[in-house]
This record gives sequence, C-alpha cells and structure tokens, in this order.
Amino acid sequence: MLSPAPGAARLAARRRAAEAAGDRLLVVYLTLGDPLTSGPPGLGPVLAAAGVDVLELGLPTPGTRPRGAVVGASFERASGTPPAQVWAELGELRRRLPDVPLVLLVYPETVADLGWPALLAESVRRGVDGMVLTRPSVADLRRVSAAGLSAIPLIPPNVASSFARDLEEAASGLTYRPLAARTGDPLEPESVGRLAARIRAGATTPFIVGFGIRNEEEIRAAVPHVAGVVIGSEFIARISAVPESGRTSYVGGLIQRWKSATRPTGVADPGGDP
Repeated sequence: MLSPAPGAARLAARRRAAEAAGDRLLVVYLTLGDPLTSGPPGLGPVLAAAGVDVLELGLPTPGTRPRGAVVGASFERASGTPPAQVWAELGELRRRLPDVPLVLLVYPETVADLGWPALLAESVRRGVDGMVLTRPSVADLRRVSAAGLSAIPLIPPNVASSFARDLEEAASGLTYRPLAARTGDPLEPESVGRLAARIRAGATTPFIVGFGIRNEEEIRAAVPHVAGVVIGSEFIARISAVPESGRTSYVGGLIQRWKSATRPTGVADPGGDP
C-alpha cells in the first residue's frame, strides 16, 4: 500500500494562504523534459520566486498527444527525454521547492502508458501534490485521493450536470474548469469574466479556470469568481520568443505582473455557492 503523501494538505494550505491574503491562486504550466523550460536555466524556481502559487506539470509519455498546438509542441520537444530523467527532474523540483504544490496533468494516454500503480507510486515518491485528470471518472478520482494526492477533475462546460456533480463530490475540494475548447484557443477579453461567472453560478465546489487566459486584464476579469487561474500555452508561447540569455529576467517580471492581477480588492468569496 502507498504511504500517504502530504500533497493534499500542502495544496489546501496554499489555497488558504491565498484567500487569507485576499488573492487567488496563480497556476503556471510547464512540460517536464521540455528543454525550453527545463533549462538551462530551469524555470521552475524562477516562477516560484516571482510569485507562482502552484506548478502544473505535463508528464511526457510515448502515447500522450495534447490537442492544443503550443502544449503539443512542448510535448514533442520533450519526447526524447528518458522517463528516468523526467522523474528525476520532478524530484529535483520538489527538492528545490519544498513548499510549492506540484500538480501533474494526467491524460488517459498517460495512464495507458504508465499504468495507475506505477504512476501513483512514482508520483508519491517524487513528492507530487495532486493530479489534474483531463478525462476523469469518479473511480479514478477516488484512486488518486486514496494515494494521498489531491484529485482535481477537469470538467468541460458541455458535461451533463449530474456527472459534473459526481465529479465535484469526488474531487479533493477543487476542480478545473476550462474556458475554451482547447488549451491555447483565444478568448474574447470581455468573455472571460462572463464565462467564469456562469460556471460559478452552477458550481458546488471552488474551481480554477484555464484554457485561453492571456494577460492581466483577463486574470482580473476571472478572479472575482474563481479560486485561481491557470496559464499554460500563453506562458510557453511568450518565453519561446525570448532569447535564452534574457529569459530569467523576463519570466520574473511577467509572473510578478500576472500575480499582481490575482490580488484585486473587494472580490467575492470564490466558494461554490454564489
């Protein structure tokens, strides 16, 4: 049997700290093994120092092909990285960032390639805090929770309301709600707040939002309604255009601006009840 991991408690503590400070979680996505973000220089510690609350991490496996173009390209760049090196990179992130929640992005293909026993055991051993399941089942969420990890279902807008409720009940107190159909799909700036408010009106569990958020204006539009925002494709696209020599300083300034946008005054309670 797996030994319980501290992940669920660590992520919950970070959420409480954000709420006590009057802000929301800033979650930024990286693909493990992608030389663009893995280094040199490794950007994980730079992100944490600049104010990122949670790192969401893609785990490249042979069969995993994300649909979003930018994240898909990141997986392609990481495809030649040996699995042992990917897990070692994750373990090094945990060593260097002992207080930052690390959450894996898990596709069905990830599970097909690795198998649940190996995926959970290695995640616990490397200090993972939780998993975002892109096509979740209640049984899989319970499996993740039983391993001591935070189980975070991605709940698309077109899912049946009864199934959404089942996923919310099986989640570890937090769900992930996409605003666009795919990662990297652009949104109309004025639609971000409207979409987040619509989700909140029907949600029973606090949620983070992602897919399409690109700048401070859109972060500010979302935060009155959410527990946090996730930025992945936009982050990777931006740093792709920056020379390696200037990447660290650029990332620091970018994250500081994004984090400042999660700290509005007079925001509503992000809980499930409107």
